[in-house]
Amino acid sequence: MTMVNFSVARGAITPSWPSLLPATSYAAEPKAEPKAWHLAAIALMCVGCVVAWRQGAFYTGGVDPVVALKALMQSAALAWAWVLAKKYGLARPLGIRSLNYLLMILAVSLIGAFAAGDLMASAVIAIRVLMMALTLMLVMRTYSAEQTLVALSFAMAIVGALSAGTGLALGGGARLSGGIPPLSPNEIALLAGVPALLLLHEGIRARVHCWHLALLVMLAGMLFLSESRTALIGAAAAAGLMLLLIRHIPIQTVIAALIAFPLLTYTLLMTPVLQNLLAREDSASLLTLNSRTISWSVVLNLPWDTWERWVGTGLSTKTIAVEGQYWEEQVFDSSWISLLAQSGIIGTAIAVLWISSVVLRVLKTANARTLFLPLLAFILVRSFMENGLIDAGVMFLAFFAISLNLERPSARISIDWDRHGTLSLSGRKAR
Repeated sequence: MTMVNFSVARGAITPSWPSLLPATSYAAEPKAEPKAWHLAAIALMCVGCVVAWRQGAFYTGGVDPVVALKALMQSAALAWAWVLAKKYGLARPLGIRSLNYLLMILAVSLIGAFAAGDLMASAVIAIRVLMMALTLMLVMRTYSAEQTLVALSFAMAIVGALSAGTGLALGGGARLSGGIPPLSPNEIALLAGVPALLLLHEGIRARVHCWHLALLVMLAGMLFLSESRTALIGAAAAAGLMLLLIRHIPIQTVIAALIAFPLLTYTLLMTPVLQNLLAREDSASLLTLNSRTISWSVVLNLPWDTWERWVGTGLSTKTIAVEGQYWEEQVFDSSWISLLAQSGIIGTAIAVLWISSVVLRVLKTANARTLFLPLLAFILVRSFMENGLIDAGVMFLAFFAISLNLERPSARISIDWDRHGTLSLSGRKAR
């Protein structure tokens, strides 16, 4: 009996998808699992330490109280996850391909930072990104993939709701902005979008309670009030994918859709809501994409014979000098342009390979496709107009969690999200 269990566990990890740790302990007799509150606390700390605590500020080196507190929170989350992994020793199978891709991108960016003479600030950010990745990996060795995803989603919802609620209480502009922490409308949209899509996925399959629906309505309201066009387009694309991928539609979902469709159609076509969103007051021009293309053109036109073109200038590069404008610097506002500036063509090519492998993997993974393909679409749509795909931010947390979930060892023991989804942090017993 022991030999059979051992071979099954080893079979979950092929040579091309190596395991972080041997899977033999996971295949042994079921062990006690840590309480769910440990996972919830780690997820809250991970999300809390990567959101903006100061609006419009970028890390350029040095230490101040905010930097120190964020570092303490991230270190505590990593240490907590490590202690749980050592104490309970469940050792669920987990691939390391995602970590390998990340390490290569970070290495290239550090080479660029060294060449640019700005190694320290970029090294600090790279260490933070690596700590976030290791925390997630340690958590997924102890908790199931679905538990980790649910915990991260609800941590995002809590932080986003706190920021939006305090922002409304303090009073703001036309768009929903944060109070505590002082998040931008786009950040609030991201924090609301991921858990909203998870709730929508379960709601379509009639696997939710009333308080889940109330939370979904609140998150959808936050997403809409943020007036983030990219997030709304991504969310609409993700919701459409869910509906296309669903195989069995419960009667409750059909009834709810028949009620909601005329209300939604009236709101979009007969009221100025859609028009106001497309031409909001703070939009300089839809054609210039809010001046994003100014910084994009500078990065895209870097000379081919410079090291900046090939290895970038490090992860601390968030803006670039521009000419011919009444301002001197411009934020990239695109994860892909940021990758080109921070890790050059080499780092960007590695990122393309990584993301392509994730997309191919989700298309081949039937038990995860209905949830993870829409989530991935939401994140990738946002990545073209917003920073953070490979950075110390919430977008990276979400993307790395999806990438880990889709690695072959994790996917093989994951639940079938189309048939047996869950919104519970209690998870399943170790197998």
